[in-house]
Amino acid sequence: MKKVLFAVAATGLAASAFAQSNVTIYGSMDAGVAYISNLNGGSVARLDQGTMQPDRIGFRGTEDLGGNLKANFQLEAGFYTDTGASTKAGYLFNRYSTVGLSGDFGAVTMGNMPDVVFDYIGKLSNGYQLTNWYLFHPGNLDSLANTYQLNNSVRYTSPTFAGLQASAMYGFGEVAGDSSNGRNVSTGVSYTNGPLRAAFAYSKLNNRAAGYAGTFLTALGLGSAATVFNSLTTTAAGVGYTIGNVRLNTDYTQVKIALPTNQELTQHNFDLGSAWRYSTQNTLNVGYSLSTLSSNHWNTVSLGNVYSLSKTTELYAQASYQRASGGANAIMNGTGASGATGVSGSTSQMVTTIGMHHSF
Repeated sequence: MKKVLFAVAATGLAASAFAQSNVTIYGSMDAGVAYISNLNGGSVARLDQGTMQPDRIGFRGTEDLGGNLKANFQLEAGFYTDTGASTKAGYLFNRYSTVGLSGDFGAVTMGNMPDVVFDYIGKLSNGYQLTNWYLFHPGNLDSLANTYQLNNSVRYTSPTFAGLQASAMYGFGEVAGDSSNGRNVSTGVSYTNGPLRAAFAYSKLNNRAAGYAGTFLTALGLGSAATVFNSLTTTAAGVGYTIGNVRLNTDYTQVKIALPTNQELTQHNFDLGSAWRYSTQNTLNVGYSLSTLSSNHWNTVSLGNVYSLSKTTELYAQASYQRASGGANAIMNGTGASGATGVSGSTSQMVTTIGMHHSF
């Protein structure tokens, strides 16, 4: 990660002001050769992107205003390494576009950003902790994969007291005469104490477009990519703990789904993962996930190894296998990895990937 310091010497005043400001340019690029079995009735080998981390480039800056008060901004764009295309057509900074203030009172942030459930619980999930995009839950209805950012939002995050931090976020629907249309609210609390991190979060998103969940809904006969949910209500909790060279994580999410047909469903998701750094350069990742929706069940197991060439460059090999029951087919790529490419033609599906990740 490179830090670019801007100093303007046009006048003494300008030089003094800009000397207290800094901007960080950062990003991530990831590409690997993947083999997916039972995809749309066949199998496919392809170049995947963003398997370990989402491909992105961003700018993050702060300005010291004195008295421990700072102005902050973040701009982040997601893209596909394999094609160079944006992950969200028509949006330049489709992951983050925020400005705010921070200080002794905490932080206030305004703009486009993911909700508190992703920030507090998503980072304790198998998909995040075990660096495997395919381990996020079918349809990503709980938003743990950070594929649905919220526009027109204001978020407050408290200072940390004895390891405790709380956050609340409100997204304006901005529909005249109907303040609940498109409204998004989320809140959460996290606790960190040495090797332990625990968090709880809640969100309710009104009139959210299906997006990547469209493939999942279509496979179940419940909707399509054009579906707009009446609401998605997520309750989530997660715990992470480090013992020596072993990092453990677990999380649980419950999503109450209100469909435009007035049908209501509940999805439950559970993760259990372990990352063992067994040598200076190698980390072994092992995980298990269970997702349920009505009578449908999806059991997923995963195994992967990450080899660090440096602090910023890694090679990885990963394998994930999912078994569905209750009438549903497997849908490991239901979160939209390399685009929403369909579901398995049977109750099982395997994805293997060998690739390279570089961050800057």
